[in-house]
Amino acid sequence: MIDIFQEILSSPFIIRAIIGSIFIALVASSSGTFLVFRGLSFLTAGVAHAALGGAALGLFLQTSGIIPWFDPMMGALIFSVFVAIVTGYAGETGISQRMEVAVGVSFALSMSIAVFLMYYIPPTQVPQVWGYLVGDILLLGYVDVVLLAAIAILLVIITLIFNKEFIYVSVDMEGSLAHGMNARAYHYLMLITSALAIALATKAVGAILVFAILVAPAAASNEIFNSVRSVMVAVFFIALFSEMIGLASSLAIRASPSAIAGIVAAMSYVVALQIRSYRNRVPEEDIPPPSYSSVEIFRETTLEGGTPNHSTDH
Repeated sequence: MIDIFQEILSSPFIIRAIIGSIFIALVASSSGTFLVFRGLSFLTAGVAHAALGGAALGLFLQTSGIIPWFDPMMGALIFSVFVAIVTGYAGETGISQRMEVAVGVSFALSMSIAVFLMYYIPPTQVPQVWGYLVGDILLLGYVDVVLLAAIAILLVIITLIFNKEFIYVSVDMEGSLAHGMNARAYHYLMLITSALAIALATKAVGAILVFAILVAPAAASNEIFNSVRSVMVAVFFIALFSEMIGLASSLAIRASPSAIAGIVAAMSYVVALQIRSYRNRVPEEDIPPPSYSSVEIFRETTLEGGTPNHSTDH
C-alpha cells in the first residue's frame, strides 16, 4: 500500500489526472445536473462532438498555413459555443423537442466538417483530432489542468449566483417568461457556460467519458434525491468515484481509465433505477417517492430559497 502511494506521489501525470478528475466532477455537478433537468442530456454529446469538428478546423487552418497561429482548442470552443447558441435559439420558447432537433443537426454538421477536413490534414496530425473522441485522463498536461480548473471554477461561481434562476428556467421556460423573468438571458448563459466546460473536459478526457460522467451521475441522482442541493452533491461524488475507480483500475490491471470510469458511471444509473424500483414497492407512508417533479423544484425555488427576481432588469 505504501509503495502504491509513493508511486502516485512520484508520478506527475497521475497527480494531474486526480486533479483533473476533481474538476471534471465539479463540471458534472454544476452543468450535468441542469442539463438533465432541462431534458438536454444529448447536448453533452452534441457539444463534445462539435469540439471534434472545431479541432479539425483548427488543425486544418494551422497545417495549411492559412492561419498558422490558430490553436485547435480555439476551434473546439468556437464550435461548442455555436452548438449552444443554435440549441438555445431553438429552445427560446421552451419547447425541448426543438432543442433536441437543433442539437442533432449541429452534431451532424460538426462531424461532417470534421470528416471533410481530415482528408486535407496531414496523416500524422489526424490522431490529434480523434483524441477529442477517445481521450485519456492520464495524458493531461499542465495547460489542460489550468484551463479545466478555470472553467470549472467559473461554472461553479455562475451556478451559485444564478442557482434559483437556472432551476426556474430548466423546469418551466414558458412560465419564467410569463412572470417577466429575463429567462432567455439565463437560458443562454446556462447553455454557453456548459458548452465551454464540456469542450474543455472533452479535450481532457474525450467525448465518450464526458458524456458518461456528465449525464449518468446526474440521471442517477435525479432518480433518488428530492432536493436540488442533494442531487448536485451526489453527482459530484458519483462522478469523482467513477473517475477514481477508473484511475485505480488503470494502475492495477492496465485498463483504460476513461473506459472503466464510463462503465462505473453508467452502472450508477442502473443501480439508481433499482433503488427507485424498490422504493416504489414500499408503501408511500414508509418512504416518500424519489421522483424529482417540477412541483418539488418550484417549491424549493420559491418557498425555501426565495423567489427569483423576475424583473427585466437582470
